[in-house]
Amino acid sequence: MGNVAARGRWDAAGAVVITGVGSVSALGIGGGASLAAALVRGVPAIRPVQAFSTGHGPHRLGGEVGDLTPHLTADEVRRLSRASQLAVVACRLALADAGIDVGTLPGLGLVLGSAYGDFRSSEAFALGYLTRGPLGLSPMAFPNTVMNAMAAHAAIAVAAQGPMLTVNQAGIAGELAVVRAAGFIAAGRAPAVLAGGVDDLCPILYRELGRLGAISPRGSGPEGCWPFDRRANGTVVGEGATVLLLEAADAARARGARVYATLAGIASGNLPAAPHALPPRRRRDPAVVRRALAAAGIGPDAVDAAYLTGTGDPAQDACELDLMAGVFDGAVGRRPLLTSLTPLAGEHAGMGGLRVAAAAVATVAGGELPGLPDLAVPAREGFAFARGPVVPLPGARAVLLHALARGGGHAALVLGRAA
Repeated sequence: MGNVAARGRWDAAGAVVITGVGSVSALGIGGGASLAAALVRGVPAIRPVQAFSTGHGPHRLGGEVGDLTPHLTADEVRRLSRASQLAVVACRLALADAGIDVGTLPGLGLVLGSAYGDFRSSEAFALGYLTRGPLGLSPMAFPNTVMNAMAAHAAIAVAAQGPMLTVNQAGIAGELAVVRAAGFIAAGRAPAVLAGGVDDLCPILYRELGRLGAISPRGSGPEGCWPFDRRANGTVVGEGATVLLLEAADAARARGARVYATLAGIASGNLPAAPHALPPRRRRDPAVVRRALAAAGIGPDAVDAAYLTGTGDPAQDACELDLMAGVFDGAVGRRPLLTSLTPLAGEHAGMGGLRVAAAAVATVAGGELPGLPDLAVPAREGFAFARGPVVPLPGARAVLLHALARGGGHAALVLGRAA
């Protein structure tokens, strides 16, 4: 497996495999089989938020996880913030799904992505000072205010003693974590790495995203998440953590591991754009996707399906479709089926890991593609959208994952069948 690191670009291809999945989201809590079953059901888990009052505004929906206490020790329930709890549970589930006991995998690394970090702890720490002055600054809360708190707590919980990294870029943090984790394995820095994303849903974040017009509904339309649909008027946020165990293929083979999928090609980079803005149409060059396909040794015609970011933000979704058109317009034969998981569990950094996990366990290993259950009128013609709860896709040769952030950052991953 080789890599190139220059000007924010990283490419990879080769022998990195996915052997474990741990997912904590509105769809449920469990390993690979549990996640695959939830995805095949195709029932959206977005509901009115129950954990806190959303006020009297138009924003009421979210993808909530629910009670985590059955999966934690009493000390972890008392001591860890909710964001760290999500990460700890997902990492343990991923190891268990791979058949590995905690503390038995030497050199295990950890890469975790997050869009917002532990926002609850940051708010509590700031409010302590604002209400009581310096005496209100809690030494217990302060460690949780740093962006890598969730990864640090998870690393301790699963005895990960290899390289550890936190990735922070809203919109693509989970996928970038997988990219960087594969890089650690490619460089020989770790034989195995836990990788994924985590975010939790908290009142102040929910309220401010609504005030800024960052979530549905925008204007007078109904609230909901409808990517690539003419009804789309913003995203719906969720929470959770989905983590994958990546291993060097030789090491996985040596221990007789079950392999869900191979990471056949990976690339990341940036489209020229102003901060927090989408690039103009003339600059939407899909070179990152082409590099991922080239690293996998395939052409666009070999891709059977693509999991897209598909947040329900009309402008962001349109930009992503422009990139897909730039790759697949000249493909021989049918275009790949396009889908998004955001309508099922809400947008959060854990969704990046969930998309990769879904492609591995449901599509590559299971021959099923979770569809867009509520797609009514596609916003663009000429694309093959996966309509309905699930679409049978037996014998998928290659599955593309594409992540796009405002500001132009994006990543592409190609998953293939285990050798």
